[in-house]
Order: sequence, then C-alpha cells, then structure tokens
Amino acid sequence: MKLATRLCLALAIAALVGHAHVAQAQIRDAGAKIRGDSGYSHRGGYRSMWHARDYAGDYRSYAADANREKRRVTPEEAQDTAEGLGHNIKKAQKHFADARKHAAGDKETLAALDKIDALLATALKSHAEMAEMCKHEEIDADGTMKCCTDAEAALEKAIAEHEKLMKRLAAKPAK
Repeated sequence: MKLATRLCLALAIAALVGHAHVAQAQIRDAGAKIRGDSGYSHRGGYRSMWHARDYAGDYRSYAADANREKRRVTPEEAQDTAEGLGHNIKKAQKHFADARKHAAGDKETLAALDKIDALLATALKSHAEMAEMCKHEEIDADGTMKCCTDAEAALEKAIAEHEKLMKRLAAKPAK
C-alpha cells in the first residue's frame, strides 16, 4: 500500500513539473513574440559587434604602444587582429540577417536593421583596408590604427543603434 501511494505521488509530482516546464516555455515564447525578440539572433549579433569592437580597440592600443616604444608591429599580430575583426563583423551581419527574417513586416525594426547593416558594412570596409595592409612585410602601424579607429567608430554606432532598437522592442505593446 505504501509503495502504491508513493508511486502515485511521484507520478503526480512528475506530471506537475512537466506541465510547469511546458507552461514556462509557452510564456517565454509568447513574450518573445510580443516583444518581437528573435532571441539568439539579436544577442549573437550584439555580442559579435562587441567582440569586433574589442579586437579593433586592443589592436589600436597595441600599435600605439609599439609606435611610442619604437617597436615594429608584427605582421602576425596585425593579421590576427584583421582576421578576428572581419570574422566578428561577418558573424554580426549573419545574425542580423536572421533577425531581419523574424522582423518581416515590422517597418521600424527593418529600418533600424538597415542602419545597423550600413554601419557594419562601413566597419567591414575598414577591415578590408586593414587586411590589405597586413599582407606586407612591414606593417604601417599608423595606417592600420586608422582602419581600426574607423571600424571601432562604426561598430560603436551600430551597437548604439542596436541598443535603441532593443529598448523599442522591449517597450512594444502586445497586439
């Protein structure tokens, strides 16, 4: 008798816990739809922009220190940075292309994504200029720093645009 009672109690608890997880998932999905949150796409794009910005800023500091200390910038460091910068910009573009699919029909969100895309394209252009400079035996520290400064400025603007977009989406009323 005690075994049957315990078994029934265990099954009842398992059923309740299972329903709670399903309900929680449904609430999270409904909230995501209300907010227009495409989840991973926005978070992934945001994270990739920050990583790209960090690559540009770290390299800029490295090259400035090398100039100040009369050291040369190594091709390996410059190429590694150019690779990381480009990789993260392209990753952000991919994430925002996915976010664009989720925003179909939302003109305000699409317009904000257009601004972000344009800024990422500017950053990618600066990356391409830097990558070209990194093919040489002697690295132009000032030139590559300028590319990183330009990329960093575009990325900071893109990050700010994305933050405005996310605030607007979070405040968006349910339909």
